[in-house]
Amino acid sequence: SSGINAEYGGAAAPAASASAAAEAEVVEEAPPVEEKKEFNVKLISVDASKKIKLIKAIKESVPGFNLVAAKKLVESAPCTVRENVPKADAEKLQAALTEFGAEVIMD
Repeated sequence: SSGINAEYGGAAAPAASASAAAEAEVVEEAPPVEEKKEFNVKLISVDASKKIKLIKAIKESVPGFNLVAAKKLVESAPCTVRENVPKADAEKLQAALTEFGAEVIMD
């Protein structure tokens, strides 16, 4: 029976396990994907009928913005509202602006 093993794959079994081990090493060498921690919040478009409410929402949601700055930002869409914002804050800002008819993305 040892002759049959050698003739029909007894020698092939170690080669198969060696190639499986090589494949496993390739998978382990891939760099870990880091979850993004900071986002840019971009205003893509504005619903004209809700523009005034959106300006007020931006004034309240973005530190350092007054009504004039918020109005200029809304009128210059598409543009970046905030940069390098933690994920939770970016999601809150996105939700607040989409509530008033804005199309907003995080990247």
